[in-house]
Amino acid sequence: MSDWERKKLFYELLQEREKLILKDLYYHEPDCAKFISRRLRMDLKDTMEGLKLLVNLGIIERVQATFVRKGRVLKHRNHTYYELKGEWRSFFKKFILERS
Repeated sequence: MSDWERKKLFYELLQEREKLILKDLYYHEPDCAKFISRRLRMDLKDTMEGLKLLVNLGIIERVQATFVRKGRVLKHRNHTYYELKGEWRSFFKKFILERS
């Protein structure tokens, strides 16, 4: 089984909550739980649980920098920000192109 197939299977086994969070992070990363939950109209507690699971699975990581780049703007980090790991970002890029 190739790495691509393994990631695809892994993604398909996730719950809908985690899939929504991953899709949001792909398009809006890096971001904090508060703004992710607002965009997804999801309870903050559910968002935090989903983020914790995804960090534990190694799909996303906490941003360590004091400043984060949001588009062209450099912002000071007041909250804990999360982003997709590089290997998963490239997987989602191919995965989304495959589905469209």
